Amino acid sequence: MTNDLKTPGAPTREDDLYRIGTIAKLTGISVERLRAWERRYGLVPTYRSGKTRFYSQEQLEWLQRVKRLIDRGHTISTLVGLDADQLDERLSVQRNVSLRPAVVGLIGPNLLVLEQQADQTQRVEVQSRWSNMEAFVNDQAGTGKLDVIVAQLPVLLTEPIETIAQLHPASRIVSVYQFATPAQISAVQELGVPTLEWPASWQEIEYACATSAGTPLRAARTAPRRFSDEQLIAISASPGQDDTRCPQHLVEMITSLNAFADYSLSCALETEHNPEIFQRAHTDTTQARAQLELALEVFVEADALLPTPN
Repeated sequence: MTNDLKTPGAPTREDDLYRIGTIAKLTGISVERLRAWERRYGLVPTYRSGKTRFYSQEQLEWLQRVKRLIDRGHTISTLVGLDADQLDERLSVQRNVSLRPAVVGLIGPNLLVLEQQADQTQRVEVQSRWSNMEAFVNDQAGTGKLDVIVAQLPVLLTEPIETIAQLHPASRIVSVYQFATPAQISAVQELGVPTLEWPASWQEIEYACATSAGTPLRAARTAPRRFSDEQLIAISASPGQDDTRCPQHLVEMITSLNAFADYSLSCALETEHNPEIFQRAHTDTTQARAQLELALEVFVEADALLPTPN
């Protein structure tokens, strides 16, 4: 089978034809994008009557396959030359390598509220919820296997984390704390437990769950900055408590990623050729920067690299 989007002609069955607006609704590809593909790649409709474009059933099915692959990170320029069988092959490969979402349990009222307020995604599957540690300890009947348990702790102590580990030895743990000393943070991290300071975004929770479960997570949207340019300058100028210069090196990498994130976004806004590629580069870059900022935050707190606000 060949892709007949490039072979316009008279319709053979009128009931198999769809107007461009109907195609947009059935595929999720906007009318503007369909017209752009027609101009750039020659993806012409089967038939035209005046200015009205008509697409065939076969074209509809081809475009639906293309849309699914684009949603999974492919670009239209890599798909335009493929027929339906080749697209199905890519979809099959994509399904085989796709990773299930991390199965997660949440402990703590702020996390439960944050989940309710967040946009629904398929990156994590929240299976169990507890309002606090007491409820968690007393409600273990019927709890299934959890990849990750995220625990909100008012004070970051090792005791509740050890309790979670005893009750769910196969689960990874992510701790979200409100108050902690540098020693407490170090003690928890020595247990191999990632730490996030509250307030945290749902995106950060998702990322921590996915990476803790061993599941790579592609960025879905731009990650907000945790440090301003002024703060990065102040951190870089701080002497620290040793001569490793790890905070300064992190600042250099974060600054470079900030610059590239701005550049890739400008490319996405200005180019007419595959802007999706630059948008993906932008969002993935901000996620990489956010991860480095979490590492930098550990040094900032441990060495008091930023002045305390009055």
